[in-house]
Amino acid sequence: MFRHNWFGPRDEARQGREATLAQVIEAIDRTAPPTKPRLAEEAGISEQYLSEILQELKRDDIVRKAYVVDDEAIYEAAENVSTLLGGVQGARETSPPTDRGAAVLDLLERLDEVTASQYQAARDEFRGEVPDQPADALESVTNERYSAVVSELKSYTLTTDWPGNRVASDLATVATNLEIIGDRACFISDVTGHDTGESPGFVEERVLEVFDAGTRINELFGTVLFDGEVAAYEELHAEEETVHRDLNELFELVTAYSPEMYGHLASVTRALERAIYYWVDATEIAVNLHTGVRPPHVRI
Repeated sequence: MFRHNWFGPRDEARQGREATLAQVIEAIDRTAPPTKPRLAEEAGISEQYLSEILQELKRDDIVRKAYVVDDEAIYEAAENVSTLLGGVQGARETSPPTDRGAAVLDLLERLDEVTASQYQAARDEFRGEVPDQPADALESVTNERYSAVVSELKSYTLTTDWPGNRVASDLATVATNLEIIGDRACFISDVTGHDTGESPGFVEERVLEVFDAGTRINELFGTVLFDGEVAAYEELHAEEETVHRDLNELFELVTAYSPEMYGHLASVTRALERAIYYWVDATEIAVNLHTGVRPPHVRI
């Protein structure tokens, strides 16, 4: 998935060498310059001064050869990042009211709650049940909560030094992923409502198994991001591998029926696949935010 970087303006309160260090790191992270002259041009300093800066950054293991930023070293050195991510489980209870990181996490959790409800409503409707609140009826709540997250992230970006604003960019991607999951739930609800046929019982059960796997993946996503229990990613990854196999088998099953039946089931299955993908992708981002290390990308 293509991800836009969201970098806020440099903090003009920074002066001298400290500002230049941050400027060089940001230039490397944003543009990945292939040569030292290009990097000097991007950072707006002389090559001689750049050589001095690079020696310091390499000594601290923040920049490696070929001008690659070491995310883990950056996260360890950046106070704003560690404030946001250091022990998230207890951080929100102890953080001051002005801690925007804790506010963003609270808003993201509220967004996750409503999109998970949309997903569950879509499952109920696929099964022929009537949910208390259909997925479409919850869409306005999702939009409202998504807007609240984006608004808070904009404020966070404007008031946080780099690389804290890069964290804001990642959290914005998480919020967008959740909003897309709500859209996929509405799509499943709409397709199910317009279906004129009945799914064969055993195929329907297989689809419901994928729904249930998505629910477990959503719960593990919350455990990683909101509770800071990164070890839960291993369980999520194992769950994703099973879902990947089940989805492949499901596509083979649905193609064995009439075009009308296939169109309905294929649409639902594809929407389920994408919803689960966005939860897993958001979990990968959460792992990266907590540890500075991006886990291997999943296959869905």
